[in-house]
Amino acid sequence: MSTVLFLTRELPYPPDAGDRIVTYGYVRGLAERGHEVHVLTHRSSESPADVAALREHCASVVRVPSEDSRLPPTARKLTRTVLGRSDVMAMFDSTAIREATPRRIAALEPDVVLAQHPYMGRLFRDEAVRRAAREAGAGLVTNAHVVEYTAHERHREYADDRPTRAELTLEIPRLRREELAAYQASDLTLVLGDEDRRRLRDRGVGRVSREHVGLEIDSYEPAPLPPAADGRGERESGFGTSGDESGCESRAGGDGDRIVFFGSYDWFPNEDAALVFADRVFPRIRDACPDAKLALAGRGATDEIRTLGERPSVTFRGEVDDLESFVREAAVMVAPLRVGGGIRIKVLESMAWRLPIVTTMQGFEGVEATPGEDLRVADGWDEFVDATVKLLQNPAERRRLASNARETIVDRYAVDTVASDLEATLGLEE
Repeated sequence: MSTVLFLTRELPYPPDAGDRIVTYGYVRGLAERGHEVHVLTHRSSESPADVAALREHCASVVRVPSEDSRLPPTARKLTRTVLGRSDVMAMFDSTAIREATPRRIAALEPDVVLAQHPYMGRLFRDEAVRRAAREAGAGLVTNAHVVEYTAHERHREYADDRPTRAELTLEIPRLRREELAAYQASDLTLVLGDEDRRRLRDRGVGRVSREHVGLEIDSYEPAPLPPAADGRGERESGFGTSGDESGCESRAGGDGDRIVFFGSYDWFPNEDAALVFADRVFPRIRDACPDAKLALAGRGATDEIRTLGERPSVTFRGEVDDLESFVREAAVMVAPLRVGGGIRIKVLESMAWRLPIVTTMQGFEGVEATPGEDLRVADGWDEFVDATVKLLQNPAERRRLASNARETIVDRYAVDTVASDLEATLGLEE
């Protein structure tokens, strides 16, 4: 049995957002494989019940106070700009956690210290942390989740307003410098996609390993399948029969014309995806399928996202307590992302829920699945419209893709399977 200390920017429970799903899967998976797992995290708004639930899998969960700046956001950013520091990397800067980390390493003598995100991985640049790790014989590992500076580069590319572009122009080189320094200070960097692995290797980062996301498969109740129209095998290629005379099936194992998208809109790629889809793509889908409806859900919505719900055939639900119920009645789940990096957890979750999916090349990045068999991957908006319309028209094809998607998740993304691979990567095998 080995000992692993996780450093997290927030409590990785409940697993209801992308980064928490990733971290919780690793915590639970390693614990269930017999390793002693500890978590050191910032104290935030988590409930005692959430802490207690995480402690079921951990030998200890230690929280240290977050240190919120008393400066207004504009003044805070200006101060960091003058100091030449990245505002993004400074968001989770904490003297308390910097001092607590070497103490926990000395007390636990872990085999591995696994930092979640470069925000926490930059602790490995601190001499007291490095000294404690050397004395304990601990390896220092950072899980990037997503290479942040590349996402910010795409944000600048798509930003409509000059102030945002100007702010990003200042931020990106600082973020890139500090983020890469965190990876360079690590003995090993984990990424969730091959593109991120290539990006970091091109930047001279040393050891980089691509890992999968571990999902609790049993917690994803499969959605009802549309009825089989032609009796063919579910892994057979090709589209099934069409729907009604208009070409769009009105009912098929749920709401046959309902398209859904969900995500945290305080992360730019999700906000951008929802706006672009509503503006450029959904109207064209409605031209082909007049009864099509778009339902949006997720936390952190801006006013611009909320007002999408005022458009014809578009509803915005905000943060929903039961995401599974929201998505189960969908005909098609879309992930029209223009910014890649890491992996899109929403795509994996939708596959686990047994939903037919249409996504972009960027949305597919990091997903180990087969385009055309497990989901549709569109190269450009014309292809995205065509793929979505054809799925709305063909319940048999929706059935085939959804069935295949669920099987792929069960085969490749179950917590124990992923934890076994992670165990080997970290050198924790007995």
